[in-house]
Amino acid sequence: MKLNRSGISKWMTILFAGILITFALPLLAREIQLPGSRWVEVRQIRGTVTYQGRPAKVGDRLTTAGQQISTGKQSSAVLGVDTGIATISLAELSTVQVKGLSVAVNGGRVTLLSVPAGLARVSARRLTNPNSRLEINSPAGVVGVRGTEFAVGVGPEGKAATSLFEGTVDASAQGQTVKIEKGYASVTFPGNPPAPPQAFKENLNYELISLSAISQDKVRCIFTVDPLNLVYLNGQPLKMDRTGRIDEVVPRPANSDYWLVVRSPVGNEVSYEIGASLLKK
Repeated sequence: MKLNRSGISKWMTILFAGILITFALPLLAREIQLPGSRWVEVRQIRGTVTYQGRPAKVGDRLTTAGQQISTGKQSSAVLGVDTGIATISLAELSTVQVKGLSVAVNGGRVTLLSVPAGLARVSARRLTNPNSRLEINSPAGVVGVRGTEFAVGVGPEGKAATSLFEGTVDASAQGQTVKIEKGYASVTFPGNPPAPPQAFKENLNYELISLSAISQDKVRCIFTVDPLNLVYLNGQPLKMDRTGRIDEVVPRPANSDYWLVVRSPVGNEVSYEIGASLLKK
C-alpha cells in the first residue's frame, strides 16, 4: 500500500498523539511541588511552642518536608492546613512534622504529616477530590483520612493509639489495615500490625508495682496502665509494652516529689501525686 504525503501526515499525527497520551497520563496523576501553594499554619499558641528551633508565633507556616512545630510542658498549639483541609490541636510535649505537601495536576491535594511524639487531635473536612489524600504518620504506622475527627497519641517507644470521634479512618502497619469507626480505638506498636479496634472506654487509672532508688540520682519505676494511654512521670514520657506495663529508670527529683500524668488518646488526663514514702531504698 502506497501512502501519499497526506496519508503519512495523518499517521504521524496519530502516532504523536498516542505517544503524548502515553506520557501525559502519568504526569496528570503525578504529585508536584508548587512553592508557597501548600502550607500548615500556626493559628494559636499557649505556653512554649517552637518552630524550627525558635519560638513560634501565630502565622508561622510549615511549607516543606522536615519542618515541624513542637510544644513544651503545659503548652499547646492549634494548626491549620491551608484551604481548610484540617485543623490540628497539639497537646503538651507533642510534635507535628511535614512529610510532604503537594498538588496533582488534576487538582488533588496530598497532605502527609507525621506525629513522632505526643498527642494530636485532628478535625478534617471531607475530601471531595478522589485524588486528594490526608495521612498522619507515626513511628508505628499510618492513618489515612477522608474527612473525620480523631486523635493520635504517640509514646516514646513509637506506639500509636488512634481513637475516633466522628467518621472512619484506616490505620495501616506491616502490610495490614484496620478500619476504625466512631467510638472505637486501636493501638499499633512498632513492628506489629494495628490491633483490632475496640469500643473505646477511657481508663485513666494506674497500678504502681514498684518505685525504687537505684542510685542517688536514679529511680526505677514499674507501673501498669491501659496501653492506649500516654504516661509521664515528672514531665518525662514513659515507654510501655503492648500490655501497658512500664519499667523505666528515670532521674530522681531533688525534692522527692513524683507526679504521674496519665493522658488518654482523646486528651483527658489525671495527675497523681506519688508520695516519697512509697520509694523503696
